[in-house]
Amino acid sequence: MRFHLICGLAAAIVAALSGMPTRASSQDNSTLADSLIPEMEQVFADIPRMVDHTMTVLGHALDIHGQEGGVLSVVQAAAILHDIGIPKAREKHGSSAGEYQEMEGPPIAREILSRLGFPEDQIDLVCGIVANHHSDADPRIVNTADFKILWDADWLVNFPRRYRDATTLEKASAIDEIFKTAKGRKLARGMFLN
Repeated sequence: MRFHLICGLAAAIVAALSGMPTRASSQDNSTLADSLIPEMEQVFADIPRMVDHTMTVLGHALDIHGQEGGVLSVVQAAAILHDIGIPKAREKHGSSAGEYQEMEGPPIAREILSRLGFPEDQIDLVCGIVANHHSDADPRIVNTADFKILWDADWLVNFPRRYRDATTLEKASAIDEIFKTAKGRKLARGMFLN
């Protein structure tokens, strides 16, 4: 719970420093994160490493948001819910492959966000991000700052596993090709090329 409060406080600080609005509907963003995190933890009750992954992605997303903009409440929700379809994908398809996460995640995200009173237009965007966070397919979604932030934050966590045997030159090339924001590329270079 202490970590959740720190995330909420960090989000408020990032919002204040970036001049971004700090309210989503009638909820402030720290309350939003505090409401969404337990929902995510419940879905991942049998997969604790996914809670850790999600919280790390959230931290990176907040860091990137500070420079890249986007709507803080959308960035938070997308980061917390991006992998929410994994348990359902495993149950229904016998696999948590990206295509199944993108299929099963949006309805779960929509139900959670609707129940919490999230604005409908933001629900649509968050669900679009969840539906594209592996395939990068829908240009209406993937060209938004919110999507690019989530994409880069998720890759900052997944990059070491995917490129563990790559040379420094291969890693540098992959970073330039994969990462969509200046801040994401800078963080990736600092983390993976030094």
